[in-house]
Amino acid sequence: MIPIHQSGNPPARRDRLAHLTRILVAACLAVVASFAFAIQPVTPEQHAAHVKLSRAFLAPELEVQPELEATTSLVVADHAEARAFAQRNAGTWEMRWDRRSDRPNLVQGSGIALIPGRGNSLTMPQLGLPSRDTVDMAVVETRLLDFIGTNSDLLKSKGLEFRLDLDSSIAYGKDNSHWFVEFAQFKDGVRVEGANLFFRIAAGNIVQFGANAVAPVTIDVQPVSTRENAFDLALRELDFPTGTRVEDVLVAGELLVLPVSPAGEAEHANYFGSAGKGYDHRLAWRFVFRVNDDQTTYQVLFDAKTNRVIEVRDLNDWVNATVTAGIYPTTNSDAEVVRPMPFANVTNGGTKVTDVLGIYDYSGGAATSTLNGKFFNMSDNCGAISLSNSTDGNLAFGTSAGTDCTTPGVGGAGNTHASRTGFYHLTNINRKAITFFPSNAWLQGTVTANMNINDLCNAGWNGSTLNFFKSGGGCSNTGEIAAVFLHEWGHGMDTNSGGAASENGSGEAVGDTFAFLETKDACIGKNFTPGVPCANCAASCTGVRDLNAFSTLGAATVSTPANVTSNTGINCDRYTCPYLSQGIFPYQGPMGYEGHCESYIASSANWDLSQKLVNHFGTTQGYSEMDRIWYGSLTPSKSAYRVASGGKCNPAAVVDGCGAQNWYTVYLSVDDDDGNLANGTPNGCRIWDAFNAHGIACGARPTCTQ
Repeated sequence: MIPIHQSGNPPARRDRLAHLTRILVAACLAVVASFAFAIQPVTPEQHAAHVKLSRAFLAPELEVQPELEATTSLVVADHAEARAFAQRNAGTWEMRWDRRSDRPNLVQGSGIALIPGRGNSLTMPQLGLPSRDTVDMAVVETRLLDFIGTNSDLLKSKGLEFRLDLDSSIAYGKDNSHWFVEFAQFKDGVRVEGANLFFRIAAGNIVQFGANAVAPVTIDVQPVSTRENAFDLALRELDFPTGTRVEDVLVAGELLVLPVSPAGEAEHANYFGSAGKGYDHRLAWRFVFRVNDDQTTYQVLFDAKTNRVIEVRDLNDWVNATVTAGIYPTTNSDAEVVRPMPFANVTNGGTKVTDVLGIYDYSGGAATSTLNGKFFNMSDNCGAISLSNSTDGNLAFGTSAGTDCTTPGVGGAGNTHASRTGFYHLTNINRKAITFFPSNAWLQGTVTANMNINDLCNAGWNGSTLNFFKSGGGCSNTGEIAAVFLHEWGHGMDTNSGGAASENGSGEAVGDTFAFLETKDACIGKNFTPGVPCANCAASCTGVRDLNAFSTLGAATVSTPANVTSNTGINCDRYTCPYLSQGIFPYQGPMGYEGHCESYIASSANWDLSQKLVNHFGTTQGYSEMDRIWYGSLTPSKSAYRVASGGKCNPAAVVDGCGAQNWYTVYLSVDDDDGNLANGTPNGCRIWDAFNAHGIACGARPTCTQ
């Protein structure tokens, strides 16, 4: 543990620096969440006694976004380099130009053959490779580097440094039908946060590409203080109370170049300056840590030139022989049912792991399970979990009435509804996700889920663990509700997919989408508040949000940016705007409203899309189509929509999904099946209809080819 308030004596300082040095090695292996998410808004009363930071540190200049010109055909574009690209590449192409960077934010169209696929006639020998070789990321990288060089006039890439971003680059679909690849910008070896060239490949063809926040970096990348001194100075400026100790350092000093809006530009303003001069840069240290008696995971951005804190955020994401257990299928008002426990560890002459049916190879003698598993470890605040059998090896954790720490009388004090239900639902969604992301390290690892925590009315993902609270205060035990598990797991998946959003509204919509895709229920967390429906929701939805109510299928006012403050809709001005959690940390959607509330716009659009797919294809195939589009979009998409003009906290702002990393735009590339976006996609019209109904589509309605 590192005391924040030091006496200043040399031995103490040497001990601290040595400790930080050790942490630096460990930090290289740490995977940290990008933004804070809980299942519902955190009230000041819930955390006022815990948060030790006394004031907010905000940097609106970090929220700089592309200034897009109207969509135009490349053939008649005002930019000569775009017209030259159209002359080099036949077909139909359109473009959205970013005036800030003076580069294309998005080019999409008929497709350019890159690797062998259904959309072209390329062969491996044509790429200089043996016929039996398969395309891997190295081949794609090499081909794309050639493409970047050939089109350096359009991308203006000469003189800039780019590196393949493996965390944000994946192959996806049957036989790797799709590739989503990003090249991150660097300055003398230091990453430029959020700046990249991206490429989306369908059926072997590049169908979308462009640049996000790419611009020449004119500052040098030499910090004025070491990371240890910078951390010390940051802690002093944060001015935590005496007695506060740093107990866990997750990132002990990562040097970054941060794109920012130019000095003097009004907060959240549109850009009217010279083309290509819209991004300035700041050099910063990034630290992530926790302190004693405080649930916050602090992310501090510290200016490496001026030695001042830039911004502070909270990163917590604030639901043979067999092993069986009683679980709640959807929520704790359901009848408990007995289900096999998949991928549970069993000690029986060594460690064994059950299969998807809860079966393991029993070899006689004692067999013991603690409800830890290959992918999830259950840690229950009610006590230890342990069940043994020396007769036939069958381990039945059983069922029980009651809630919180009530058990069936076997399996230890921690054999609660929450631990049994959580292990089951979390393991199952993990196994589903790995079919889409077979190489994802987080899905292959083991996550701890803390159950029956002595707190009320919430749940959270803190970047490394899942956390669920006991009942009380009018709320159910959040570890007894499937949608809460799925929502919080969704934040973990989001932050470990390479596509987490830079704002919280999209992040919350991600969690809710994962939840409804599993439960097939638009009421997120039914029975969260027994007998009490959520605000403006259907009377039957006692969860935290009701996506159907604010969809085109519901009775309330449809959730759109223009209706964001409607008293008969999601009514987000019932919270202050721009919203600051605990009066300190920004927890906002793209429009600046409270993140959980504003998330309705995107999550109800996804619900509408899922129902359109179900109506067209039938229930099973419809949800399968939605899964395919949804999981495929996780890595390349970064935000559900953007504010094009009008600034924050303004229902009259111009909002759309035209950004290259917005959900609508990415969905089209994921859905494409022939390497040609110009001729539509299987579900292009349905995607547009759903998102246009919520005010976050872009351009003309594309064709559906199925």
